[in-house]
Amino acid sequence: MKKLLIILLTVLMLLTSGCRRKPKPDPGPDNPVTGDVQAQFDEMQRNWFVKSFENDYVNLHFSLVDPSKYGISDVEVTLGDIHYDMTEEDQQAIQDLKDKLAELKKFNIEELTDDQQIMYQCMEYYLDLQLALSETEKDYTFAFTPNSGLNNNLVTIFTEFDFRSEQDVKDFIVLLNDTGRYIDQAIEYTRRQAEEGIVQPDHVINSVLEQVDRFTSNTDNNEVIKVFTNAMNEMNLAGRNDYIEQVKKGVLEVLIPGFRRVAEMYEGLKGKASKSGALAAYGEGGKREYALIVKNKISTDKSISSIQTDVRKALDKAYNAIIRNMDVDLTEGYGYSDPYDIIAHLKQAMRKDYPEIPQVDYTIAFLDKSVTSENTSAYYLIAPADNPNKNVIKVNPTFVENDPDGICITLAHEGYPGHLYQNTYYLTNHPGNEYRYSMSFLGYAEGWAEYCEMKAYEYFLTNSKEITYLKQNNLFNYLLYSYVDLKVHYDGWEVSDISDFLGNYFQASYARSIAKDVMETVIGDPGLFLPYGCGMMYMISMMEDTQKTLGNKFDLQAYNKVILDTGEAPFPVLKQQVQKYIDANK
Repeated sequence: MKKLLIILLTVLMLLTSGCRRKPKPDPGPDNPVTGDVQAQFDEMQRNWFVKSFENDYVNLHFSLVDPSKYGISDVEVTLGDIHYDMTEEDQQAIQDLKDKLAELKKFNIEELTDDQQIMYQCMEYYLDLQLALSETEKDYTFAFTPNSGLNNNLVTIFTEFDFRSEQDVKDFIVLLNDTGRYIDQAIEYTRRQAEEGIVQPDHVINSVLEQVDRFTSNTDNNEVIKVFTNAMNEMNLAGRNDYIEQVKKGVLEVLIPGFRRVAEMYEGLKGKASKSGALAAYGEGGKREYALIVKNKISTDKSISSIQTDVRKALDKAYNAIIRNMDVDLTEGYGYSDPYDIIAHLKQAMRKDYPEIPQVDYTIAFLDKSVTSENTSAYYLIAPADNPNKNVIKVNPTFVENDPDGICITLAHEGYPGHLYQNTYYLTNHPGNEYRYSMSFLGYAEGWAEYCEMKAYEYFLTNSKEITYLKQNNLFNYLLYSYVDLKVHYDGWEVSDISDFLGNYFQASYARSIAKDVMETVIGDPGLFLPYGCGMMYMISMMEDTQKTLGNKFDLQAYNKVILDTGEAPFPVLKQQVQKYIDANK
């Protein structure tokens, strides 16, 4: 069967299957690369980058502004395919991964440049993981989930689609009309899972139904129609009215009915879950798949038991810091409310701690409540690899209403010095490493953004006790959910176990009252909080260990530059680069 976890690798983009080309014979290790090794490595990684878009229109559109510069053309406009049974194309995709690994291993890593060595290690880690995900016996992940399923990704694709030409408008309409077929494939996939007893519990189904209802309840005023109409008015195309009518028709007659079929299917699945929803409840197969989810979400080779130990230790440390500082009076009003003023302040305040980057453009906007998910406060839409000026940040207005000052810290996470800044830094300082943009290491990406978010409290507040309290409270909450996620999905914890665990930090009555809600949150999207909690934990601990080792020789800006120059990478690779920095500065 096709592995949904590969299709759902990111929240912002829908990823289809890999390249579907005939495998090349493997010359084997007796045929190593000779000649200009570094030039051949560059050619290989660039070819891989180009070929990754052969059958992936959506990823291509979001990744490149001008594909023709890479020799890419005539990519079929489609959302791809989801099949429950393994197809020849799926088998070809698996073979393609094996071919890539064989091709990579012909290179002697010691003959490559420093940048290429990092890329080599990232490629090896990424391809090994993709292959493991592809070859699992069963798939216990689901097409539709409360926060990161196709129901969320499809909406994001159509509300964030960038219209650069009239051809993009035509492609958008083709893609929109493809949603009915694609959603039906996902529905059939879910039904086939149900036949094998793999069914989400009712509380997860209800969360998906609520999200679907929010989106489908807006018909003529649907957010997709509004966004498209605004884009057409800005482009001022001669046939824009006809295009708007075609999109209205597509939304009302294809997209919304497709979502309603999802709701109808789920109504029929209520009460049919025989398991708690924890992956551990499916036995060793579920635990093996969860271990791969953890590896993908955190980007670490550590065992789950080791990660659990690390999280529990960090959790207790954060809790003790909260207790020591909990008598502080919290500031109300950080002095900023306009998003662009907040970014301007952050860019100025961070200069002493982070290296400079070129000026780039960005837009900040609030999401319509009909297209928000319950655990997403904001997101950054990654700039295309060939246009660092196309940066978009979207904020969930519900979170701002509940926490007006929270937008200051949220924009540090999504903008400067978080995602936007980090992506811009790497894109502008390491051009030519195209395949790095095809790989995702969530532990690094979200760990960096959370690490920056923690530092940002110092840019808005002056009371050190308040800063410590807020930092540790943020860390504590992410680690709490991360730990429960690990224990539920790998060790099979139930609500009573969670209640007992929470009793270490809260009064027993309160722990009992929230245990069920915590359980239901982590069941809906396994691993959802791991990149944030564990990524932040490992980023912070790595910095603190380096600072402790170097003492007064430690320079925060120089250290951050090492992290940024490494780029998105698994933590084992990142730690190697940090160790080089330590060795050079002892």
